[in-house]
Amino acid sequence: MTDENLDIRRLQRYGSDTADYSLAIITDEDQASQVTLADGQVAWRSLLRYDRMSRRADPETGLPHYTLEEVPVAEGGQHQLVSLIAEGGRGAEFSELVQFGGKLLAFDDRTGLVCEIRAEHQLIPRQILITGSGDEVFKGFKAEWATLQGNELVVGSHGKVGGGADGIAAGPEEWVKYIDDHYRIRSVNWHERYQAMREAMGIDAARGYLTHEAAEWHPFHERWYFFPRKVSYQPFDEPVDERERGGHTLLIADEAFGDIEVREIGERVPERGVSTLKTIPGHPEEFVALKSVECGDVTETYAFCFDLEGRMLSDQVYLGAYKCEGVEIV
Repeated sequence: MTDENLDIRRLQRYGSDTADYSLAIITDEDQASQVTLADGQVAWRSLLRYDRMSRRADPETGLPHYTLEEVPVAEGGQHQLVSLIAEGGRGAEFSELVQFGGKLLAFDDRTGLVCEIRAEHQLIPRQILITGSGDEVFKGFKAEWATLQGNELVVGSHGKVGGGADGIAAGPEEWVKYIDDHYRIRSVNWHERYQAMREAMGIDAARGYLTHEAAEWHPFHERWYFFPRKVSYQPFDEPVDERERGGHTLLIADEAFGDIEVREIGERVPERGVSTLKTIPGHPEEFVALKSVECGDVTETYAFCFDLEGRMLSDQVYLGAYKCEGVEIV
């Protein structure tokens, strides 16, 4: 691994003296994303918002504390992203943001679209990801998390599988897409890695589940950081899942997922689950993340920061009555 790798450049673009950041945050409003344009055309819309994040050290303890402040609309703090591409009447359900090759990319977990966001409001399709291996079913890949590893973009789904009486589990959401800087795709079955994370949490895939929407590869530590959104030791039940299955455990894995550490981060709020996280450039032991709520007709999002010692470095900041599932430091 050399300093030419994009994953290292991404963490080195700010120094250790950096204290002020700009966050880009994108919404995934599911069915509520459908709109009718002024010309009568049906389209799908997402909100891109910007927040200021500041890091200050406590003069007595030296511990950092982060604060977030929304950028006003009048100062360019909000932009509408409109897509004309849908699957099954749904689209623009963006579940992640990542900077890749100097471009800000968004990932639609309904259609499998990978879009460049240009001029803060224009969506430019760059690739379409297909579920599973990409060869079996004509269905968009349910992209839920994305990160850089080396010079490739790694895009994954939630990893949730259906269990049988024999305990054998496998599914299309366990495949991962690797995208190079020419947007060429290779698909890799991650069943063993997802299974290793379930086992580290003591979950029997024939009954319970983990759902993943937040993951980062850390090139300095050579570790994977997964922060499951939902953790359940019981079969899926949607109302129970919405109210009670939010997780607060960070999984730290070596590159081969042979060694996995489970670490609790903050206090668990049952209806809130982590939907995205990013390592903070210049402070590689610290992270910013979002927690989302989907409970009946209620949707909410909260932002927070934490470190690898398990300390909360900010309050859980309420962002709004909508679901945000992607954050990037720009």
